[in-house]
Amino acid sequence: MAAGHAYAAGRRVFIARFTAPLDKAPEGRTLPEIGELIEEIEGQGWYLEHMATSVLVAAFGRRHDNITCLFRRGE
Repeated sequence: MAAGHAYAAGRRVFIARFTAPLDKAPEGRTLPEIGELIEEIEGQGWYLEHMATSVLVAAFGRRHDNITCLFRRGE
C-alpha cells in the first residue's frame, strides 16, 4: 500500500483521495468502505488530520463524492 511505503520512506505527510458514487450512499448516509480505507491507512502509522469533500459530475450526470484526506505521521 502507498501509505506504508510513504511511512517507511520517512514522509511526514500522506494525501489520499477517495471517490464514491453518490447513488451508493445518498446524502446524509455513511460510506463504510471509506472509513475502512482510513482505518487501514491509520494502521500504517498515519493519523487523519484534515478531510475535504467535493462533488464531481461525471459522464451521463453521474455524481461522485471526491474525498481528499491529509494524514500526518503518528509518532
